Amino acid sequence: MVRTISKSIVRTTILLAMLAGALQTTAWSQSAGTRPNRIVGLWDVQVTNSNCSTGDPLFSFKGLHKYELGGTAQVVPSAGPVLLSAHMGIWRHLQKNEYQLSFKMFRFDADGNNIGWVVVRNNVAISDDANAYAGSGQAELFDSDGNIVAVVCPTFKGTRFQ
Repeated sequence: MVRTISKSIVRTTILLAMLAGALQTTAWSQSAGTRPNRIVGLWDVQVTNSNCSTGDPLFSFKGLHKYELGGTAQVVPSAGPVLLSAHMGIWRHLQKNEYQLSFKMFRFDADGNNIGWVVVRNNVAISDDANAYAGSGQAELFDSDGNIVAVVCPTFKGTRFQ
């Protein structure tokens, strides 16, 4: 009977050790799998729009960028909301610390008439500690008929809002 109990204890111990190893592997793969979501959260961002041909800065502003699970995003610029609508966007993970972002917003004249929209496409890289990011891309300004009327090249530098 002692032998039966001893064998039972040994089997149970081995089974528990195997189970613990499996749980550690699962936990490790889940934490490794969360890397694509490192952008999720709220960011304080400095945006500088430049002439794409010369690189000369045109204007800068601050904003908040919010990235949500599932790949959606919102941007709130520090500029007054009279001339631009809310910025809605999408994001996707490319590889390692690199992401691709796309935003769209509508433009209005001083009388509140819709005069077109803007589509911004950027690539950003997040720091290893996931508390800062930087990137660049292109913003196309369209008139209300869908014709491109201007192109500027924004750069982004952001820190995670704490």
